[in-house]
Amino acid sequence: MTADQGTEGPEPIDAEPTTDSRISPRRALERLRRVSVWSVLQVVILIAAVSFLIRTITGLDLQEIADQLRHATWSLAAIGLVVAQMPRLAQALSTLGASPTPIPYRPLYLLQLAQSYIGLAVPSSAARIAMGVRFFQKQGLSSGAALAIGGLDGISGFVVEASLLLGLLLFTPQTLHFDLDAASLPDWATVLRWLVLLAIVIGIASILLPDHRSRLTRWARNLLTDGSQTLRGLSARRISLLLGGNLGSTLLFAAALGVFARALGTSVSFSDLIVIIISVSLLAGLLPVPGGIGVVEGGLTFGLVAAGMPEESAFAAVILYRIATFYLPPLWGFFALRSLQGNEYL
Repeated sequence: MTADQGTEGPEPIDAEPTTDSRISPRRALERLRRVSVWSVLQVVILIAAVSFLIRTITGLDLQEIADQLRHATWSLAAIGLVVAQMPRLAQALSTLGASPTPIPYRPLYLLQLAQSYIGLAVPSSAARIAMGVRFFQKQGLSSGAALAIGGLDGISGFVVEASLLLGLLLFTPQTLHFDLDAASLPDWATVLRWLVLLAIVIGIASILLPDHRSRLTRWARNLLTDGSQTLRGLSARRISLLLGGNLGSTLLFAAALGVFARALGTSVSFSDLIVIIISVSLLAGLLPVPGGIGVVEGGLTFGLVAAGMPEESAFAAVILYRIATFYLPPLWGFFALRSLQGNEYL
């Protein structure tokens, strides 16, 4: 992931010291940082660059996309907007299952919203990791245990997605049928190749930065020394929350995409939607692009077109989906962050 490259480091978001006599050096609270102008510009520049790349390579008709949006069924789009906010409820359940100590559900849900704000405002994985670490440190856990909670949650999500994808491909007749002879698909394949190349370049540059190397070293050390704490008392209830929360999140994201596709006039089978969502999620997780910007849009559009949706309609549906799931949640995520700070969860 890329990191903020401003000439001046961001200021602390509060006046609370990061260490005190009660917290050992290994458990010093992670610092929260203000959103800088440069971090916001990074997101804007990345979105503009990806949009230009997609338009240039694919030759999408912007007027046709605008017409598709104008004639969309907005009552269905409103339902899609509501459904798109529900996955974070499920994500909070999976985080609850990953935690070795009981934590109230409400602050866990607010944490998901706050991380959506940080994920857009500060395009760096380190910012979201620091927020999660600080949250669980406030609950009395070490930084290594806090990092391991995210790791356990992520592994559970991967197991759920891989199991769903494998099951659909092996045991159901409905899978994505890619029409390699379709005139539009090679264009989208080219887009994905360019995006993958861009992501690789960004990833190499990030790894070479000394700041990222030190973070990786600290992460590995803390995880090895303190991470076992998250595995203690891993009961059937916690496992159910982990798997059930991740399963619910995946199904709800697929349902939201399906509603937006229907709002643009095309019905896509739920099994195909699940395959699309999981495939793009796995791809975006492998590529160091902040928020999956560009990768997710290109992948989802490619999947919907392969499932039989017209190209402009597919892109319009993806625009609505991404607005609802990625670009709007940070608005209430900002207030969730303030609430967590006001109640001393951060």
